Amino acid sequence: MIKKSLFKILLLLFCWTILPLFLVEVLMIVLEPYLSQGLYQYDPDLGFKIRPYANGNNQFGFNDRDYSLQKEPGKYRILVISDSFNWAGGKEGNYTALLEKRFAQYYQNSQVEVINTGYPGTHTGEQLAMLKKYALQYHPDLVVLGFFVGNDFIDAKPNRKRIIVNDIYIDIDQRKELKLWGYPIIKQSRLLLFIQQKYKVFQEAKKAQQHSLLPSSSLYQFQEVANQSQPEKSLGILSLETFLDTEKTRLDFCKRQDVQKGVWSDNINYILQSINEMNRLLSQQNIQFIVAIYPDEFQVNPNLLNQIAQKHELNLAKYDPTCMQSILIPYLKSQQISYLDFLPRFQAEQKTRPLYLLQEPHWNTAGNQLAAEILFENLIEKTQQFFKRLSPSPKKI
Repeated sequence: MIKKSLFKILLLLFCWTILPLFLVEVLMIVLEPYLSQGLYQYDPDLGFKIRPYANGNNQFGFNDRDYSLQKEPGKYRILVISDSFNWAGGKEGNYTALLEKRFAQYYQNSQVEVINTGYPGTHTGEQLAMLKKYALQYHPDLVVLGFFVGNDFIDAKPNRKRIIVNDIYIDIDQRKELKLWGYPIIKQSRLLLFIQQKYKVFQEAKKAQQHSLLPSSSLYQFQEVANQSQPEKSLGILSLETFLDTEKTRLDFCKRQDVQKGVWSDNINYILQSINEMNRLLSQQNIQFIVAIYPDEFQVNPNLLNQIAQKHELNLAKYDPTCMQSILIPYLKSQQISYLDFLPRFQAEQKTRPLYLLQEPHWNTAGNQLAAEILFENLIEKTQQFFKRLSPSPKKI
């Protein structure tokens, strides 16, 4: 009798809890294309892509308008590849859009096209795959690779594949990827991941709102900047605690002892090989190539660097905050790959105005404008050389 009652209880428990949860998991796999309609979607080759025409982006999910895939005769076309830096400021305020407007003002026409081909959450190796699959369809004359020193080395685990599952980033080992009906199978509960992610977003938003009310929350932005009222914020603002923790993780890459021991050698080699392959691919198609090196805020804002050190009790003598540039630039020189180092200009300009969003690792309006100006000053000669070979030459002011 007791056994029968226990069996009934277990059966009811299975029917009312375990079985429904199992069915939910199956439905979240089978119905993912219909249930998950956010900004991201699964891509079997890239791991994920931005959903076409979501939030005003274009046919490939890039933060830009649609351009004809076949370049018009007489036009000079530039592709700018990068990560989430190509999204800060929106479609019109991003440095890529500002660069195109700058060329239009200079030539008094739209003969120079600057196409934004960046995906958030990607590093150079993944951007190489995106270039091959989508961006090269635009037939550019020049490709600019925007390399963000803050996390492009750190994220570049050779076997990482970042996929999207029910609108959530998941990093898997690409050698062990499993698929069912064309969609990835993961070892974690999709329902649990969904709940955890929503809770994390809620908690972070709550912390960010609380910190934004504190006068000291933006202290690091103001100590060198005179007559600055309110710093520029974005919807993605982090709490001060989370922001400083994130920046500390990036600074950890620069531990002198770790650099000497080769702790990050696999990541570094993967990035350098990806850049070299990108250069070789473009050279074969007679496409010019240049690497633009974007600094992290702790490299240009000494007050932020000091605040990170104070919070985490770091001895800054054990760190080389610009080690990323020290690794990348000698390699580019050895391979005769053109590059632009944004660090000196950003360090100089930061003394007069903030260039980054408050508690957010991307450029604010001033930062986007400065990035566009640096690129314009260094790329104008390439466009002039192109137009000199045409007749008549575009009128300039």
